[in-house]
Amino acid sequence: MLDKPIEPCCHDEVIDLLQRRIELLQGRGERIVDSYWEYVYMMEKKLPGWESKSRLQIRCTQTGNSIRADWCEVKWYGSSSKGGRTSVRRQIIKPKNSYGYTLSKLQTLSPDWAKDIVGKTETELAEIRREASHLVKAIIYIKHARTASNLGDKVLETV
Repeated sequence: MLDKPIEPCCHDEVIDLLQRRIELLQGRGERIVDSYWEYVYMMEKKLPGWESKSRLQIRCTQTGNSIRADWCEVKWYGSSSKGGRTSVRRQIIKPKNSYGYTLSKLQTLSPDWAKDIVGKTETELAEIRREASHLVKAIIYIKHARTASNLGDKVLETV
């Protein structure tokens, strides 16, 4: 019935390529976060007092093919002179169906000296979130295609 044999599928190679791109994005995200922290630490050393400290923290992590770049707010409680000062982290919620956080929300939690770096950092991380999201969806669809191809191969073997 078929004149030509079906060529072997390359699904796994395509998935590997997409996963390598995700790893590159993760590395870029980590460099962006590191740059943010270097700037924050440099500025906080120059400026005295708790009121000039940043209340924002950012991290970029990868689990499987998923990249997360999350902001959280840090609130300090207690007296540092009595040794009872502790911090509480609160996750900042990213709007649904959005790849980025609301910049105005992030900047209200930032000291004046950090507003520009927070905006720049978030803009760059939103681009990474967007691309990574599409890559993960592509991997899922290719895995579905591989499954469909394998099922088709089994049907052809029985013919």
